[in-house]
Amino acid sequence: MIMRCCRLSLTLYLKGYVYSLHLQEALYSCGPRFCYFNNKLFRIVRANRKLYMEQKFCQSCGMPLTDENKGTNADNSRSEDYCMYCYKEGKFTQDFNMNQMIEFCAQFTDQMNQANGWNLTPEQAKEQMRQFFPHLKRWKQKDERTLVEKATALLAQCQEVTLASVNADGFPRPVPMSKGSTAGCNEVWVATGADSVKTSDFGLNPKAGLCYSLHGDSVALRGTVEIVTDDRIRKEMWQDWYINHFPGGPADPNYVLLHFVGTEATVWINGEFAHETI
Repeated sequence: MIMRCCRLSLTLYLKGYVYSLHLQEALYSCGPRFCYFNNKLFRIVRANRKLYMEQKFCQSCGMPLTDENKGTNADNSRSEDYCMYCYKEGKFTQDFNMNQMIEFCAQFTDQMNQANGWNLTPEQAKEQMRQFFPHLKRWKQKDERTLVEKATALLAQCQEVTLASVNADGFPRPVPMSKGSTAGCNEVWVATGADSVKTSDFGLNPKAGLCYSLHGDSVALRGTVEIVTDDRIRKEMWQDWYINHFPGGPADPNYVLLHFVGTEATVWINGEFAHETI
């Protein structure tokens, strides 16, 4: 009689939830003992299902909730729905949609594997989350915002944008740049040098492209750029960290603003794709 030991990883979908049960059991090659194993396995699964149903999970990221990691409501009481990483003082800590949350959580796949004895790839982890997350309270609630409003929120979260000029040979020249001020989803100001290649390009041809993305969501815009040298606007748009590049402050003669205004947008947000004229 041959006995083999193996580790079974069972993924059970019960009421839309993912149950991962890791069981170390002896498998036997003969019938009666294998039937005994099946009955024993069923009892273990049933017991773990009961434990799972009693376990509370963050209704935003799916983390198991404990008294130590619960978030706080507006009155500073403990939240029964959300963890401290997702919810603080009655507000969500990050303005994510569901897909962004999945992309954010997927970066911790290695830590999840190590903690649970799994061997998931990031894509496998994402697929499990795509099936699990729609059943969480936060993502059951329909997002009533328009696509433009969602794009505006996405731009507010981004620290960088990619701005593309057209050079003298007619080729696009995309450059990542730190975002300055913004208005809506299609208007962006960035600071640069008056002697920069970008400024030279836009002086000859104002046509431009600009894109921004975060955790799988993205917006790509077509529009034009205005080179701003007006002292009042330069002072109004000045940010403290600009001093690292323009030691003369808002009056530095090499400090200019590139004011991009997009008129057409290609949007991919939370699985929704559209071409928009703005």
